[in-house]
Amino acid sequence: MRKFNFRRTGARHTTLILLLWAFVFSISTGVCRAQVTIVQLSDTHIGISQAPHAAQNLRQAVTMINALHPDAVVLSGDVGENPTAWQIAKNILKGLKVPLFYAPGNHDVHLHNVNQYRAAFGPDYYRFDVRGVVFLVIDSQLLEVVEGANAGSTNLPPDTLAEANKMLAWLSGQVASVHGATVIPVQHIPLFRDNGFPSSKPYWVINEPYRSRELALFAKMGVKHMLVGHWHNYRVYSNSGITYHVGAATSYLPVGGTLGFAVHTISPSGSVTSHFVALPGAKP
Repeated sequence: MRKFNFRRTGARHTTLILLLWAFVFSISTGVCRAQVTIVQLSDTHIGISQAPHAAQNLRQAVTMINALHPDAVVLSGDVGENPTAWQIAKNILKGLKVPLFYAPGNHDVHLHNVNQYRAAFGPDYYRFDVRGVVFLVIDSQLLEVVEGANAGSTNLPPDTLAEANKMLAWLSGQVASVHGATVIPVQHIPLFRDNGFPSSKPYWVINEPYRSRELALFAKMGVKHMLVGHWHNYRVYSNSGITYHVGAATSYLPVGGTLGFAVHTISPSGSVTSHFVALPGAKP
């Protein structure tokens, strides 16, 4: 009997060692071993004339998100119209009870003011990890002219081009470090339309050559899902091997839809399930 118990104890000890090794391996490689829930806010647009209720809507969203207890919140761009509006948004978002990560939008970063954004929010492109899932925040405004008569152009001025090349070099440098992990890029402007939606204007998507440069790096990382904004219209669609999860706006609806936010559930295998949460009674 004692011999039998000794063997059972040994087996238990071996099992514990294996479990500990698996845990350490998952941490060291960044491989997701648990379900992760991310809430995606987008296009909050504090201070824009088209959305006089934007701050009120954002407060409502914060209350609703806290009731969901996600692991983190991502805001995929167009926080506000100026530094004063940014501060209003940040004060409201301080009410969140989980970590918040910002990605810049085209109303936040223009061709020559990226340093102003960085002074308010920190880096405009960076990596963060949530329980083994790797998120890569990208400043899509460094890849596209999105204001004025030249909206949609990729003929970047020299200072913006230099910033774009630095960011893409940083993104390339992430390839080796994320090997084996679930990698989800986050940026404001999508890479492709959803079967022609919202329109043929170049303004709505990242255009060549930067789209192909991003896609090539994403392919090396095994990217299957991406969080984007810009359209103010919740959508999930696929193109070129990537499923795009477009966050809804809490501000106003230039191309239709419903005000609200998205909830993304990421499985241990890296699949992403998304659903839309409307803001009851919210006004544009």
